[in-house]
Amino acid sequence: MLEDTFQPLIQDLRQPTKPANLNPSWPYPLPEAEMIPGYGLRPLTPAEQTLFPGLRLALHIDKVQLIKPPASVTKARAGWIVWLAETYPAAYLIRLPGGATLPVPYNLMVWEKVPAETAVTTLEAVRAEEQRRLEEAQKWRPGQTITTPGTRLSFSSLTEWIVGWQQLQERSHSSDRYQKEGWHLQALPPEMIVAETDEMVLYHFLSLLKEDDALPPKGARTNHATTPLVVAAHNRLTQLGAVPYRQHLQQKRLHQVLAAQLDNRIGKRPHIQGVDHLTLF
Repeated sequence: MLEDTFQPLIQDLRQPTKPANLNPSWPYPLPEAEMIPGYGLRPLTPAEQTLFPGLRLALHIDKVQLIKPPASVTKARAGWIVWLAETYPAAYLIRLPGGATLPVPYNLMVWEKVPAETAVTTLEAVRAEEQRRLEEAQKWRPGQTITTPGTRLSFSSLTEWIVGWQQLQERSHSSDRYQKEGWHLQALPPEMIVAETDEMVLYHFLSLLKEDDALPPKGARTNHATTPLVVAAHNRLTQLGAVPYRQHLQQKRLHQVLAAQLDNRIGKRPHIQGVDHLTLF
């Protein structure tokens, strides 16, 4: 009795599942032949199909600049130039750098159309911008204290960095000292030099690098750690209206020569022969 009752269910379970009756015109509510005249859609060109794979119809496809993507859309940034397809009235697809598509109705954004010759934002450009943002976030800020790796030297200004450098110079020559000198140079951010307001500190800094053989020979300075520091110091002197470093050295040498000549002229009081003692009585 029970077997007769469950026999139809058993037969149904043994039979393969019939495929669902999907809408053949998906993702459109009507067949393409009716969507084209009814909504003004058009087929995509072969080039457009490479931009939006799987999309067959669209109202239009344009290049746009993203103006204000919401904070919830972490994959989009303001200023990006991207492709936008209006797939249906008030329905859009945005092709992001790298090939991903973003349905706009579910991610409210603001954009403006740009000329067709405008270059599209590439994935490489996005990565470069993210790296720039990271470096900007890691930049030194006035008042921030930096510790040279592998040492106890801490500094929050160029003057304090110079004090630490001079402490290293007092140590005996060794590979450990040279390694820590390199770390001390690499720890100095160019922003700290840009923040310096005393031109004499900048002159002193440049003199130390030259006198202590911290600068590489000419022809090998392109990627050296001291190159951006020296450039920042020279540029800062210009901003402060100070004389260039070379001119400062020339003036310093001239002052030393004049001071030495003046010392030679004054010297000791000359002795007058034949007059051993002078008296009024």
